[in-house]
Amino acid sequence: MAVVFNAATAMNVSILQQTNSLFQTSQKRVSTGKWVFGAADDATRYKMSETMLGRARQLDALNNNVSLGLKTLEATDKTLKQMIGLVESAQELARKAQAEGAAGIRGIASTNNIASTTAVAGYAVGAVLSITSDGGATFNYTFTKTGTTWGEVADALNSANIGVMAEFIPSSTAGQTNIRFFSTNGKDFRFDGSSTQTVMDDLAAATFIAPTGSTTMTSAAQANNLFANAGAAATASETGFTVSFGGAILGAKTAVTTATAVAINSTLVFEDGNGQTRTLSYAAATTVATVISDINNLNAGVKAEIVNTGAGATTQLRLRNTNGGNIVISAATGDFAAAGTIGFTPGSAYAAPLSTNNALRLQYGQQYDAVITNLNLLAQNNPVQAGRNLLQGENLSVVMDEFGGNPITVAGIKITANGTLTMAQAGATWTTDANIQTSATQANQALINLRNFQSQFATFNSYMQDRYDLNKSYQTDLKTDGDDLVAADVAEESAKLTALQTQQQFAVQAFSMGTQNAQSLLRLLG
Repeated sequence: MAVVFNAATAMNVSILQQTNSLFQTSQKRVSTGKWVFGAADDATRYKMSETMLGRARQLDALNNNVSLGLKTLEATDKTLKQMIGLVESAQELARKAQAEGAAGIRGIASTNNIASTTAVAGYAVGAVLSITSDGGATFNYTFTKTGTTWGEVADALNSANIGVMAEFIPSSTAGQTNIRFFSTNGKDFRFDGSSTQTVMDDLAAATFIAPTGSTTMTSAAQANNLFANAGAAATASETGFTVSFGGAILGAKTAVTTATAVAINSTLVFEDGNGQTRTLSYAAATTVATVISDINNLNAGVKAEIVNTGAGATTQLRLRNTNGGNIVISAATGDFAAAGTIGFTPGSAYAAPLSTNNALRLQYGQQYDAVITNLNLLAQNNPVQAGRNLLQGENLSVVMDEFGGNPITVAGIKITANGTLTMAQAGATWTTDANIQTSATQANQALINLRNFQSQFATFNSYMQDRYDLNKSYQTDLKTDGDDLVAADVAEESAKLTALQTQQQFAVQAFSMGTQNAQSLLRLLG
């Protein structure tokens, strides 16, 4: 059924509709803060606003990329700082090794890999190792089980306190260890002939070499000549292996034993270990056993002994200075003379230099090699974003503006300790001053290189940070200006809302009054 309005009512309805529409528009502007919602509202302002806001969004995306580049440079800088710290530690290790020097020691070390866990090979239960110090104390070790290690033997020797000890030192070959026997009382010492050959040939195979003028032991065959066979006592020619550093003179005649006769009127003049002249002159025939006893009973720093040089069953009489000095024979007559049964020729034999003790240097060298390993690991595992490892030669490309026409490329550097950083001289070779100096020089150059790399990357970091800040400023300005172009005057729109609300109330009242008048007229007519 149609509803009929009079003209006044229709006018009131129209005004109310317009007021409601204006009210909704103002309310929307107040709630959003915007005056232009689309091109239909104001095409020029809308287009300009969208252009500015679009550029602001592009700059935000670009800055995300720049930020990623900055984080990569930051992580790389931290890694380079760690590497610089390691190289400075390497320099300190080289300085310590140089300061230590190679101290002298009365000792002898293997030249192949014998560690504390290395099993003694080839022996049978009951085998023996015997060591005697010139101080007079003896260590005897009997193997009571199979599988005994050199570490167990060393522990027993060190506990015996005879003036000789054993230790395991870094080898000049990387990753290996040598066993070293050394004197702790300033005396020479001997691996006795009663030691079992199957034990001692482990050390012979390790190339134990005695000082100049001493018996050497460089092969299993020599060990067989010097030490007792398994299950047997030592023969007269199995005289053991002496580690000595004083001068030593061997009689030229072989097959000399303690029973060898020394003729009447035989005379020997020599200097003892304290530099005093000593004369042995025999008015009656005697034996080598007596000569040995007479010299050794002087307790004057000279020891007489029957020795085998390891070249078979060949024994000779030897005089050696146990105080570490030279040995001098001034005169020899009778059977002591060159033509006699002993065969001494007057002259001098000079003391050998003490064994170089590079153990501490090589310990520093092991730490130096660990630094090299860690330098390589740091370069390989640089914790960078997006997998771009600048320290492994990977390049980083960063777009700096929204036009994409000027990307910046940060060139990576393939860093290795023995390549880019020049640290090629291993610490395992620190047995000479020259090698240590080479390592120190290389470490110095590595430090220079790392600081140059750090400076190179820092230049990119500074430039990219400046561009990041500029983009951020542009982004803020564009977003502000873009929003301002379409922004509503909230105060004005709020005032409009109040006015429209009042107008709406009046329109409702007018409509209500018009309706009441029409109802009254209808009642009169009805």
